[in-house]
Amino acid sequence: MNAMKYPCRACGHELECVVRLPVRRVPTDLYRCERCGLYEFPEPDWLDAAYADPIAAIDVGILTRSLYAARVTEAVVRAEKLGRRRHLDYGGGYGLLTRQLRDRGIDMYHQDPLAENLFAQTFEGEIEGDYGAVTLIEVLEHLSDPLELIETLSRHAELIIVSTVLVPDPIEDITDWWYLIPDLGQHITFYTPAALTAIADRVGMQVVTNGLNLHVFSRRPLSRTSERVIKDVRYARFVARALRMRDRAKPLTDVDAESALATLSQETANTQVDVQRDEV
Repeated sequence: MNAMKYPCRACGHELECVVRLPVRRVPTDLYRCERCGLYEFPEPDWLDAAYADPIAAIDVGILTRSLYAARVTEAVVRAEKLGRRRHLDYGGGYGLLTRQLRDRGIDMYHQDPLAENLFAQTFEGEIEGDYGAVTLIEVLEHLSDPLELIETLSRHAELIIVSTVLVPDPIEDITDWWYLIPDLGQHITFYTPAALTAIADRVGMQVVTNGLNLHVFSRRPLSRTSERVIKDVRYARFVARALRMRDRAKPLTDVDAESALATLSQETANTQVDVQRDEV
């Protein structure tokens, strides 16, 4: 196995090589941090090939996951009284979550350098904004430097809402864990509650997790309502609906449609001008 030394992406402790397994058919060493339990592939030189198609064909849960994330995000954002702020879905894929949250009256914007924004066109956001919340839905496991991203986002948002599946505890054989997906090679970092806490401590935030797949970083303590939703997402639907009525929130669909029509009209006008110039 590789004798190189690498620091943990969460806590900085030295990693230990624990197993070699085929990633995209190439034998590759997987490392573990003894301090916080994080697993990682330290030198993923296959990512360009892995992201030739940014949304993998095997990701058949994308719609269900987006519906789940929309309910949770709306519930937490409204419970923290951030419903009137702008928000960002970072690594938002096709823009599906942004579209669903805008339809729920949440002023959400989309950012993803790899995937085409199909469902929230004209609502692109930049990471260097001022946001109530930023969502990272199935993003953290793809990162070679999660600490850098969380630190950057912590300067621009009150909350960072994350979904990533945690390493089971205990786990007998990490190579049998379904979430590795080594044939695809897009997942390169795998977290534990201790690893998330280490990241939160290093960026001056705190984190609440359900211990499975939902985690929220925050600058200040969360409300009991938010903590309840995070710990048991079955409450999200009812909390979101009740707080939407409290906020008297209306879907942004009509506003978005008007914006899209205005953009289309401008593009059509520009096209006509170009045609006229060509004729001249």
